Amino acid sequence: MSKKKKQLKKTINNVVNHSLERMKKLKPADRFELFMELGEWIFNDLDLDDELMVPQFKRGEKTIEQI
Repeated sequence: MSKKKKQLKKTINNVVNHSLERMKKLKPADRFELFMELGEWIFNDLDLDDELMVPQFKRGEKTIEQI
């Protein structure tokens, strides 16, 4: 597996773990909706072509509005 795919899987696993921790603080209806969203990642095979990843920008970089 390529380094990029390994990093993406690690990132997704971290998001799932963080979201499961968040569920402890949510109301039941909100917890259900979050679980259904995460269920796609947990129970289905990962198709990297279907995942939208937003780059992490360094602090101090100019945004589009600043250019």
